[in-house]
Amino acid sequence: MSTEIDVFKAKLKAAPGRLLSQIRRRIPPPPIGSAPRNPRAWIALAREKFSSLPPKTQVLMDHHDLVVDSAKIAFFQGYVEKEAGQKLQALSAHPTPAGIAEAIDEIIRWVTVAQCAHAHRAGLYFVHAEEFMQVQWERTIWPIIRDEDLGSTLELACGHGRNTELLRRHAKSIDLVDVNRTCIDACERRFGSQKDGCTFRYHLTTGNSLPVPRGSISFVYTWDSMVHFDKLVVRDYVHEVFRVLKPGGSAFLHHSNYGTVAPNSNWIKNHGSRSDMTAELMREYAEEVGLKIKFQRLSGTADGWGMDDLDCLSLLAKPAQVV
Repeated sequence: MSTEIDVFKAKLKAAPGRLLSQIRRRIPPPPIGSAPRNPRAWIALAREKFSSLPPKTQVLMDHHDLVVDSAKIAFFQGYVEKEAGQKLQALSAHPTPAGIAEAIDEIIRWVTVAQCAHAHRAGLYFVHAEEFMQVQWERTIWPIIRDEDLGSTLELACGHGRNTELLRRHAKSIDLVDVNRTCIDACERRFGSQKDGCTFRYHLTTGNSLPVPRGSISFVYTWDSMVHFDKLVVRDYVHEVFRVLKPGGSAFLHHSNYGTVAPNSNWIKNHGSRSDMTAELMREYAEEVGLKIKFQRLSGTADGWGMDDLDCLSLLAKPAQVV
């Protein structure tokens, strides 16, 4: 019953935003000169200059349905302005095709974060997913991470704590990070500040950061969430993983490999709502920041997903001595 109430509250909370988005869609977007933080202004400019934009940007705009009267852009406009506004304003000084392409990347980054957060803010998903967690842990996850130092663990996208329940048996402390306040609250009710010798700390993220001190974590973990994250967001998080890990620490990241099938695609339209991330991109991102690939394999039907090689399981390690 409490889940149904949470769903009703979430829908009720979203109602004013939906009304406002309908109004926004009826109003022509302003030029970026007068509204440089407005994503609709940038999309209008990008559509006007479409033929001069890089082919990749053209594909991204079409796959993500970036049009001026887009319902999702109107609905998440305030969020995008808040998170991407500073960069969009800086880019407005020189709106060249390259600058427009960078602005479109930034809009996609934050729209996908907002969509993912909105889709998982409430509902029966967490209840259903918990039913399969023990089997996934025993068959797939634990054999990969059993030799890692879980002492000070950070769990990204903790949801309602189904992974935390298993992680806490091997950790002295867990920092739980999520983009949804409802998920943070659910975990805090479930675990409190301490349980069976494990200490819990709770953090709300904007959607591409890990709000803990540099070098404070021995193990970063995320399961069945990053699969939805756009490749740009995954790259942001890999940079953050390097920052927060102690020397010698490691990170277990379950992410999409569907980008090999549909590069530069929209996660909402993809099989299993998978993003355009790939195993190869994870290797590139890790190399960028100085993380080593300790283990990596593709994950598909044998692990319970809907198609072969749909996902990837990557175990990254930070060198014990960082130059």
